Amino acid sequence: MIFAVLLLVASYVFLVFVIVRCADGRIGINSIAGIRTPTIMTDEQTWLAGHKAARNPSLAGTIGAIVLTIVAVFLPNLESQSFAIILGCLLLLAGILYGTAKGTKAARKILANQ
Repeated sequence: MIFAVLLLVASYVFLVFVIVRCADGRIGINSIAGIRTPTIMTDEQTWLAGHKAARNPSLAGTIGAIVLTIVAVFLPNLESQSFAIILGCLLLLAGILYGTAKGTKAARKILANQ
């Protein structure tokens, strides 16, 4: 259990790193990291606007997942530990999906103004 938690937390921390670097422009358009919807990947302006808009919801979901995953270690039984980890994964998913929706909306706004 401890190894799985450490692996998940390390993955989530790496995701925080990627979210922040995409939002501040240090990671540009690429085929590996970041939100890769066609609208956001149109150009550097849409990429940056999309990731700036997606930053807070994505970070909130990721940090929530980190907290719930760490809390799982201290829960008394496997069922409650599993529930906390799955809940963390769902919170991460919700944050990323909401962030992607906000990011795509911001990128469309940039395209409408061009």
